[in-house]
Amino acid sequence: MQFNFIQFLKQLPFSRLILPLIAGILFALNFPVNIHLSGLFFIFIFILFLFGTKSIYKSKNFRHRWLPGLLINILLIFAGAILLKAHKPEKIQTYGTLITGEAVISEPISEKDNSYKSFLQNISYKYNDTVISERSKIIVYFSKNEAVKKLKYGDKIIFKSRINKITNPGNPHEFDYKKYLLRKGITGQVFLKNDNWKIISHHHANPIFDFAYRIRNQLETVYEKSGITGNELSVLQALTLGDRSEIDDEIRQAYVASGAMHILAVSGLHVGIIFLLFNFLLKFLDKIKYNKKHIGTWTKAVLLMIVIWSFAILSGLSPSIRRAAVMFTFVIIGKALNRHINIYNSISASAFILLIINPYQITEVGFQLSYAAVLGIIFFQAKIVALFKIKNKILYYLWSLTAVSIAAQLTTFPITLYYFHIFPTFFFLSNIIVIPAATLIIIFAVFLLISSSLPIVPDVFSFLLKYILKGMNISVSFIEQLPYSTVKNISFHNEDLIIAFLILIFISIFIFLKKVKSLQISLILLIIWIGFGSFRKITNEKHPKIFIYNINKFSAVDVIGKQNYFISEKSIFKTKNLTYGIHPNRQYLNKSDFRFIPIDTSEIKTDIIFKKGNFLIIGNKSFLIMNEKTKLVNTNTKLKVDYIILTGKTDTNIKQITQNIDFKKIIIDSSNNFYQVQKRKEECEKLHIDYFSIKDRGVFSTEI
Repeated sequence: MQFNFIQFLKQLPFSRLILPLIAGILFALNFPVNIHLSGLFFIFIFILFLFGTKSIYKSKNFRHRWLPGLLINILLIFAGAILLKAHKPEKIQTYGTLITGEAVISEPISEKDNSYKSFLQNISYKYNDTVISERSKIIVYFSKNEAVKKLKYGDKIIFKSRINKITNPGNPHEFDYKKYLLRKGITGQVFLKNDNWKIISHHHANPIFDFAYRIRNQLETVYEKSGITGNELSVLQALTLGDRSEIDDEIRQAYVASGAMHILAVSGLHVGIIFLLFNFLLKFLDKIKYNKKHIGTWTKAVLLMIVIWSFAILSGLSPSIRRAAVMFTFVIIGKALNRHINIYNSISASAFILLIINPYQITEVGFQLSYAAVLGIIFFQAKIVALFKIKNKILYYLWSLTAVSIAAQLTTFPITLYYFHIFPTFFFLSNIIVIPAATLIIIFAVFLLISSSLPIVPDVFSFLLKYILKGMNISVSFIEQLPYSTVKNISFHNEDLIIAFLILIFISIFIFLKKVKSLQISLILLIIWIGFGSFRKITNEKHPKIFIYNINKFSAVDVIGKQNYFISEKSIFKTKNLTYGIHPNRQYLNKSDFRFIPIDTSEIKTDIIFKKGNFLIIGNKSFLIMNEKTKLVNTNTKLKVDYIILTGKTDTNIKQITQNIDFKKIIIDSSNNFYQVQKRKEECEKLHIDYFSIKDRGVFSTEI
């Protein structure tokens, strides 16, 4: 029987609706949109749709039957743009101003190295005789003190401090923390010392979240009392309660490198396990009928939804758990109605509802990975399994699990490479171990919690949990240690992401519709992709560049061309600055081999660098590094350089520099503290000198 694509699409109403909605959201994310003008257009098109559709069907002129569909798509595009703008968080009205205000603690307190952290909402304060109520949330950091430990979710505090802006270092391709928080509705931060705040009342919490946090604390206590400790406890809390805050960095890295990190993020897999477990336990209800009505079926459906949403609440109602719970809710209702549910439509419906609630979810990596993985498993898994006919049940089970991993990786690898620049080579091996182990852990954890008040029984489940968790951690760490377990520092750009998904789509069309043309298009796209990579490499080598990064307390310079050099202090390698501030740019430019030159090197000469003392020539640009060793001597002839790099280690003032050196621009690097930067900016402005403050403007770069 020939596949009817049009008929198939008719079974997927939400799949057809979600694409224009996403298009509108993405447009509003990247381009300025006037919400009032968009609203007027929306109303106009809606009226046109109502009267146009009525006229078409009344006149039975079906030549124009495509018009209503087009208008619906346009309406959804405008709806997506309007939704995003309507959800855009408002910035704080009085950044940097000393205020006395009230606010509610909106999340449980978490301990950091030097402080306690939480979030404040419902912020209100008096400013210029006006009471201001802020709609946004802000991060709050408390100085370490025993009183902070008494703070609970829902407590109202009074505080006196300044709400500051959240800033980014401005290094190229570095994670945009400011934008990330903004999309979560967080627009500021405040630092509170011990005498700058106090609790004034309690119980201002959302009752659902308050209940969830209290139950989670009790469940964590049950785990601890059962004798589960260390890495096993932290992984168990992540698997069942969605709390990853206690996971050791070493264990976290092992799960990332082995391709099993998704296990530690409560998501569709975990909800699916809970669904299958309780669907099996409640199967007897299907047989219960009353007056020929399937009362038992609906009772089971209600109980399943209660179980799934209870698990979602206990896991913190993260975006991944919400979308999984919504999706399974659709499946449960469909089964109760005795209707065949098209899984693609269920997935689209859950995504549609979640994006209506909060369109910014489209920007979350977890959202993108979850839907990509589910679509990959649904579409590819059965086809991969069918490649080999395996009669042995155990081997067939292992091959099916491997096929799940391969299918998920096929659709998620472009996203993984784009955001993380890493590919776990042995993902299939780790998933054969962690998926069955996670299933057993969730099942035994449920039974441990249910039987926690009984004698002996919980000891059995805690014993099983402890050793399954230990075995899973050891297995994942072993896979991480295997040679070539991960490919790191992969350069992957916007165009790479688009082309990779286009190739995947056309290959899927070939598999689905057997259209040879789609395979030919895939090959053409692959050639274009290789061409892009070659062009970038040639361009980078032909146009070498200097990057002076914004790394707090450090001078840090990359010279990137045919040969790559890094100039900085040796102590920078003891920090995480390279990983978070500098490596993203190197990954983007596909550069990994750098020769390190200490900034205090007295003399060095390479193919592109000449350094003598504090005088530095890189390509066709000359620099003078001003630090504690730089001594200016009055002479009749001024030293000529292109740039002066003013570090925080010099006390030379700008006026002295102008008297002795002829230069084009002063670069105030990030080794200067806040007060040094302000002082030097003021001096430059007073003397009408061109300057570049790296702390204020981010990276300084120039071609050489």
